[in-house]
Amino acid sequence: MGTRRIANWTKVGGMGLIAVMAATLIAAQDGAYEPNYAKIMLTPYKGSNVAPRLAAARHRFPLKVIVLEDGVYFNAHYFEIVKSACDAWTKATKNVAQGGVTLACTSSNDPKNADVIFRFGTMRDSFGFDGFTSEQGSFALIRLAVRDDGNLPVAPDRLKRIAMHEFGHALGIWGHSPNPNDIMSLDEDTRSISTADVNTLLIAYSKAP
Repeated sequence: MGTRRIANWTKVGGMGLIAVMAATLIAAQDGAYEPNYAKIMLTPYKGSNVAPRLAAARHRFPLKVIVLEDGVYFNAHYFEIVKSACDAWTKATKNVAQGGVTLACTSSNDPKNADVIFRFGTMRDSFGFDGFTSEQGSFALIRLAVRDDGNLPVAPDRLKRIAMHEFGHALGIWGHSPNPNDIMSLDEDTRSISTADVNTLLIAYSKAP
């Protein structure tokens, strides 16, 4: 059901959301960033006891997002869906000081210096999940299933939803919201990033040293 698995996270420093946090925390201390689900996140592994957590996972903004052109599943249409999904985070945080999430999304066979890499495949390639995000040291690797478990194409609106959800994991929300109205929930009907999604992300970066 939905995108359910993510992995390890790394420390953040630099500009973008980091500067946002410094400026915002001066103006608002306890009680900032409401509503959010920081303290009520569900486990990142459905059915397990793995604890959810928030982490400032990306260390520089704008992010360099690469959609790999390798394999038989890459095409321009899927690329545009992923680009739109990533841009949705920029749009959702646009009212945050200094633009919040900023990124440059391109397709390439060369992922050098990427912060986030997307790779298309089947659910088998994604370890049985619609999407699977793992930390690979300096970058996050997001595997997106463009074919479902019946080997049928994933509908474009659903694929965009999965990409937005996985990108939230890559940014540092290591867990799931219990509210079906949030993109970081497991509700597959949710198609937009909520205020709570944005606020929870801000809390992650407010804790960055």
